[in-house]
Amino acid sequence: MYIVFAEKPLLLAVMIATFTCALIYGWMQTGNRKVGLAAIATLLLIPGAFLLADALVTDRERILEAINRTVVAVEANDHATAVEVIGDPATKARALTELPRFKFERARARNIQIKMVPGSDPPEATVDLDASVTASLARGGMTSQRVPRRIFLTFQKQGDDDWKVIDYSHENLIGGPDAYSNL
Repeated sequence: MYIVFAEKPLLLAVMIATFTCALIYGWMQTGNRKVGLAAIATLLLIPGAFLLADALVTDRERILEAINRTVVAVEANDHATAVEVIGDPATKARALTELPRFKFERARARNIQIKMVPGSDPPEATVDLDASVTASLARGGMTSQRVPRRIFLTFQKQGDDDWKVIDYSHENLIGGPDAYSNL
């Protein structure tokens, strides 16, 4: 239920609006002042649903924010910021070896699927996303090529609210691994 409050305020607002309509209908049929006041009070809960959703931040939203920060850093070729989301030193070193090989002009992430791993301690989540970058090889050869990739991330909750990548891999979007895959 927490997820509905935090991540789906529109659904909650529709449910409140439906209940409000029922109260308004009841008030119109009976003329009972208390029912009319209840309708007004219930109607005022709709903006509250959106305020509550803004105030509550779920683990999925924290992971999504980390992904978006990383995409912006990759597009800006800010490798240090791009790897801040990585918590495992070996994984961070691998990423710092891969990233400088390319000069990124554009980066986008879409079709992001976040699945929490049940029963994991500390909490973990797996992320499967499609990334599209326009990149050039840093040492020439390939220039301004659109490169779609399928990226797999394993996040682990570290501390109270901090989600860090502990492993990642990527492959060609269609088909199996290619020369740039690290599976």
